[in-house]
Amino acid sequence: MPFESKNKDLIDKLQEALSVKRSTARVYASTLATLARNVNIPPEDVTSLTWLTKKRIVKFVSDVNNLTKRKNLASGIVAGLKVLKEKKIIQEYRQILMKADKDYTAFLVSGKRKRPYKNADKQWTMIRGLWKKVSSIVSTQKIFQRGESVNQQEYRTLMALAYLKFVSDMPVRRLEYASTRFWEGKDPPEGGNYILVKKRGPWVWSISEYKTFKTFGKQEFPITTGLRTILTKIRPITKAKNNDEYLFLNSRWRNMSRDLFSKFVGSVFRTYAGKPWTQNTIRSIKVSSVWKDSIKTIDALRISEEMAHDPRTAMIHYRN
Repeated sequence: MPFESKNKDLIDKLQEALSVKRSTARVYASTLATLARNVNIPPEDVTSLTWLTKKRIVKFVSDVNNLTKRKNLASGIVAGLKVLKEKKIIQEYRQILMKADKDYTAFLVSGKRKRPYKNADKQWTMIRGLWKKVSSIVSTQKIFQRGESVNQQEYRTLMALAYLKFVSDMPVRRLEYASTRFWEGKDPPEGGNYILVKKRGPWVWSISEYKTFKTFGKQEFPITTGLRTILTKIRPITKAKNNDEYLFLNSRWRNMSRDLFSKFVGSVFRTYAGKPWTQNTIRSIKVSSVWKDSIKTIDALRISEEMAHDPRTAMIHYRN
């Protein structure tokens, strides 16, 4: 029995008015629906969005202590007010956003941010070798030999192997992996993430669907020989399970959403490293291990380009 879609009317309204992706509209709608419950807005009035203009909503958001939550609420409200074309009130929420950003940066620079790891260099070395543990499991269970008949749990193990090898050999990205798929032949459609399969020359990881695309544009990275070997074995299985050849699949053999992929990453590190780490933690460990000593400017620029963030982000948000 299919699940009933939540906030459908609100999602439709936001998507149409703002011309954003469905997933983006869904995030805004979820934020606004949660806010509405917290401030006792009747369910039948939520979709109208007119309640966002009330002064008590501004005060409620301003009083939220958690900086990330305050930013998310303000961003969702700004989206809703754009639908209403309420330019004057939008400025109040933009002020809230700017103050939250300022407070958050000050918090990070203060050195009070607790990190879920110690000794980034040691942890990064461990992470880089983690794929070998999964490879041993794949070999022992003879998963590749099962070919197209692998079950969901076995394919999940293969995904863990591919993901950890990506992390080991390639630039550590955000959640671009979730929408990555194999592509062979003519140039793929614009705006996606692809493993470009080539008969001659190295395979390439081509990335165009990511957070800072407007700054860095399409990025392409040659896939290492070791990762290519693993992907070559996985590809026929992937193709049998998903016509579009997405590498990371959910329990229905469809490509993972980024939210589900984020949970998958957490599960991988709990299972194979005993660590409660997220993809952002892995990026933090990577950058911190590089910045642990005095780093050359050219190296700082290179890693920032590969990971698609500003060098200042590395200094403020990641460096130990």
